[in-house]
Amino acid sequence: MESLCNAILETLQQPQPNDPIRACGKCVLDLLIVRPKDLINLAHDKLHAYPFKEVPTCWRRLYTDASIAKAVLDIRAKERNAAEDWQGDVVKTLDMALIMTGAPLRGQMIEQLISALQSSTSERPSKRRRLEDVYTQEEIELPDLRHPLPRARLSMAAFEAHLANPTPLIMTDGLTHWPALQERPWKSPSYLLEKTFGGRRLVPIELGRSYTDEGWGQSIITFREFMDRYLINKDSTVGYLAQHDLFSQIPSLRNDISIPDYCYTFPPPPPLGTPLAGKEIPELEEPMINTWFGPAGTISPLHTDPYHNILCQVIGRKYVRLYSPFESDKLYPRGIEEGGVDMGNTSQVDIGAFENGEHNEILRTYPLFDQAKYFEGILNEGECLYIPVGWWHYVRSLTVSFSVSFWWN
Repeated sequence: MESLCNAILETLQQPQPNDPIRACGKCVLDLLIVRPKDLINLAHDKLHAYPFKEVPTCWRRLYTDASIAKAVLDIRAKERNAAEDWQGDVVKTLDMALIMTGAPLRGQMIEQLISALQSSTSERPSKRRRLEDVYTQEEIELPDLRHPLPRARLSMAAFEAHLANPTPLIMTDGLTHWPALQERPWKSPSYLLEKTFGGRRLVPIELGRSYTDEGWGQSIITFREFMDRYLINKDSTVGYLAQHDLFSQIPSLRNDISIPDYCYTFPPPPPLGTPLAGKEIPELEEPMINTWFGPAGTISPLHTDPYHNILCQVIGRKYVRLYSPFESDKLYPRGIEEGGVDMGNTSQVDIGAFENGEHNEILRTYPLFDQAKYFEGILNEGECLYIPVGWWHYVRSLTVSFSVSFWWN
């Protein structure tokens, strides 16, 4: 550990000539090893002084390198004068850099440091309560399906033929080879706690039923707290690890899955006459992967995405409802909302409320909604759902659920 810490500090003090961090200025960089906490605070203020996509890379780089420097100095100090769980403090510093900035140029360094720290840590009996190795068994009743999605086992050739006129489809046998369903089971809370350094890793979670609801919020907590409060026990608030690139943060979990072969096909662009037609959508060199992990009752409100999507179900079951992009006018897309945020990819119609019996009130406000044609289905463990680009989809978990989505175009 000592040799790794020395090598990291040496690298931090000698940035490459073209490293964006140099734009922060020599006076700032001279303080990197001396006052890293002050530089984290400085960079934090800069990160919040701009819209997220416009933050100059130099400040994201400074936040990252100052966090790594602080972590290394803390490791040195606390190895000599160990506190109860000083490793958790170090992991928090490093994970905040990953979550806040994406850790440009330093992702591998952070992973190497956390892996070395975990390898050198012998877990002693903790004063914390041991978590049960089973998720809460809460289950929402299966809804009646009026317009069921087609289900099939498809070869690659059959899937490519399906893309000639793409429609949603549940594929029933696409994940049988994933270790996450077999020898390295994500169904086991203890396995996921082990992969997250005893649950010390931090994750961003959404608080509330849906991001369209009043009172919805976000928080960053340890993976252990997330599991304990929302997945093993039942908190009064819904906590959802939603649309998070967990695998770039914790690469070892990436080895438990594989990108579906379907994502290496060449799907068509959004059809003419639909909202996304003609829009400039960046081409993805590799599929964009996100995770969705939460208790029964979590909701993704009716929305569209700019890419084709394979949604893979690793744990539990979800109810899904999908509408063609040609039905968009009947789904009442939102527009530009407070703060200039474009919410045009999200419907104003609350399907969760519609499911719960608020038909008359919703149809008074959105009278065309009842005319919109849709498909619906249950996505079971080990299955995957193909969502064509631009198709509106609403998703509700019926049990504790862990899904992985793959966007591609």
